[in-house]
Amino acid sequence: MADIVEIFLQRLGCSDDGDGHGTRRVVFFTYCELAATLFFAVLTYLSLVYWSTGDHLSIRIYGLLCFVIEIYIFAYTAVRVYHQSEHRDMYQRSRKVGIPENYRRKIETVIKYHLVMSNVVLAIPMLCTISLDGLRMGDPFTFPFMDVLPIKTTNVTVYVCKYILYTFPLYFAHLELCFLNVTFMYSTGAVIRHFQILDEQVEEAMVTEDEQKLKIAIIHHQQVLKFFKDMKTVYEKPLLLTIEGFGLYIGLCCCAIIQVIQGFVDQIILGLCIASCVAGFMTISLYCICASNMYDLQNGILNSLFDHRSCYSRKQSFKRLILIMMTRATIPLEFNVYSLFIVNLNLLVKILKLTYSVLNVLLTTINLKFKETAT
Repeated sequence: MADIVEIFLQRLGCSDDGDGHGTRRVVFFTYCELAATLFFAVLTYLSLVYWSTGDHLSIRIYGLLCFVIEIYIFAYTAVRVYHQSEHRDMYQRSRKVGIPENYRRKIETVIKYHLVMSNVVLAIPMLCTISLDGLRMGDPFTFPFMDVLPIKTTNVTVYVCKYILYTFPLYFAHLELCFLNVTFMYSTGAVIRHFQILDEQVEEAMVTEDEQKLKIAIIHHQQVLKFFKDMKTVYEKPLLLTIEGFGLYIGLCCCAIIQVIQGFVDQIILGLCIASCVAGFMTISLYCICASNMYDLQNGILNSLFDHRSCYSRKQSFKRLILIMMTRATIPLEFNVYSLFIVNLNLLVKILKLTYSVLNVLLTTINLKFKETAT
């Protein structure tokens, strides 16, 4: 399991096997994934639109949640295809410098989490169908996805076939989120490793007052800033989709939770909403923490420059190089997403506050209605 990170990234097309077969397999699989995701999204939409009027509100909300997830997974996959060459290029550049060992362990944990949770979530509906007497094969919540196929579940064979087919949307969702999480963390680790090397280079140049070494450090620093700029370009769209999408999805889940509290919706929707909201907060927290870890990386370079008397050297050429490095190192590594927001811990706090406010307003409205009804 030591190379699980490299194996995962290579299997998803971040590197080739030399003869091009790996890339072709990834392209074929990705287009199949796009087609399957669009197929399930269209079927879910048709089921919601043309559903008979006598059906339960729980099924409609369940279908709406599934439809929203499928739309976002289709968007994730399309963005990944669009930036496939950039992902491959950034991975190759990151492999040359490597990533810190603690980041590698964290990435391995993320991969194992998605692998385990996808199977756990898939097993829950089947276990509930087997263990609970009130559920029968073919009921709305006995599948890991909304039952959108116009085929009646009459026996075990049909149930198992439909169950296997409905596992694909869930696996695709975890695969796309896992790829985004892993590549973002890997690129963040590469940036951190670059700055660790830069700190050593600047420290050595300042101790020895070696202009050539300081020039090498300046060129390296320029390359790192270019890598960070490319990283922002590649991840702007996915992060915008993730943060805005999860924000809307969490708001939708809050409304569904209120419906459950009022008794209009089945209680199983409550479990689905809580589980998906927790997963959403974990994903957003991962991005905010990783982006915050990069914010003050420039401080190490500034400390190396100011902590030595060489900073006050009488050599004009050496002082000019120090000023160049200082000027570039004073710019914080902020991860802006289309100038709409900055990904950091403050954004995570704002999302938590907004979620609490929305849920609190909805609960207050319900209490007022209950009081009016009682009087």
